[in-house]
Amino acid sequence: MLHALFKALRQPLLLLLTLLLPGFATAAELPILQRGVNLSHWLQYEGRQPVTSTDFALIRQAGLDHVRLPFDPVRLGWNPDAAPDAPWANLATLDQIVDSALAAGLAIILDFHPESALRARIETETKVQSAFVAAWRMLAARYADRASGQLAFELLNEPQYYQTGGALAWQRLQNEALAAVRQQAPAHLVLLSGIQGGSIAGLRLMAPVRDARVRYVFHFYEPMLFTHLNAPWEPFLSGPQGMITGLLYPVTPQVMSSYRLLPGANVKVATDAVRRYVREKWNSTKIAQEIAKASDWAKKNRVALVCTEFGALRKSLDPVSRNNWLRDVRSTLANAGIGWSVWDYADFFGIATATGLTSTTHDGVIVPADPLNPNRQFDTSTLAALGLTPVP
Repeated sequence: MLHALFKALRQPLLLLLTLLLPGFATAAELPILQRGVNLSHWLQYEGRQPVTSTDFALIRQAGLDHVRLPFDPVRLGWNPDAAPDAPWANLATLDQIVDSALAAGLAIILDFHPESALRARIETETKVQSAFVAAWRMLAARYADRASGQLAFELLNEPQYYQTGGALAWQRLQNEALAAVRQQAPAHLVLLSGIQGGSIAGLRLMAPVRDARVRYVFHFYEPMLFTHLNAPWEPFLSGPQGMITGLLYPVTPQVMSSYRLLPGANVKVATDAVRRYVREKWNSTKIAQEIAKASDWAKKNRVALVCTEFGALRKSLDPVSRNNWLRDVRSTLANAGIGWSVWDYADFFGIATATGLTSTTHDGVIVPADPLNPNRQFDTSTLAALGLTPVP
């Protein structure tokens, strides 16, 4: 009887202590989230990069301590227009992924990653906002029994809110979702993001909350002229990224002579973009200056950061330049004491590639021919750039 009473009171007591005592911590540790990778294009988009237990073992062997799982809630059965308690049809899939990652000795970030149209509804429609909060209440309850030292919740990928007053509107909604999580999972880590696409600029508009089990996240893809060079989607396809090739990193005197204009390029737009890239002197020093804006904010507010996305396209970049950029960002984050999750495992920005029987998508990505039995291999030079262990 006493055990049952303790079990019933444990959750509300932990919640009360978490809210009243910012430094309060239970015996369970929080996830380290020092070095991780995003499992993109699995529970989102076309789902073309499924991951197996073999992949999880490979990721752990490389020296990564966590994975970030971007999931499109609609793919799992969420309908924001249905009743708040309506069941999600495909949550068993998410259960299996979570438990497979944990069994491999990896922590996992559950990243609520809807398509842009649904994200816009979350940001603008009161009914969908209520459904969003209810969704997190359900998810937190479902995974509250997983070890708090191995699982974290990231409430929304890249909130936009570019309009005036967006920071306050998002803060209210994010705090509601955080409170819903805390009702069910008071001991688990929650990752909070700023507006403007989860950028450093959006991070600096945030007002930290009184919760010792929160960290703050940002994404880093600067300069996007380089990291998104020849990206086959808009706005990059018709922007300067779609007009040039051969852009090198870091900036040296050779940059202006190494790049080439692609057929149909707007010469002025393309040339102006490259000249700005050179003028801003994108190198390790420039990257450190940009990331310092995030770390300075964190120090001022006495909070911890995680960079849950950074990466550069694989197919269209000079491999040495790409690895130089990855090394500089990773080193800067490590020097600032900021954990990271590189984007991504095996797709556009991949650090591993499908091998054996494969096919190539219409947009140039190598995918396993048998999605149930993929084989993948890490790029050893990219692992080195990320400070990770070579995998035979």
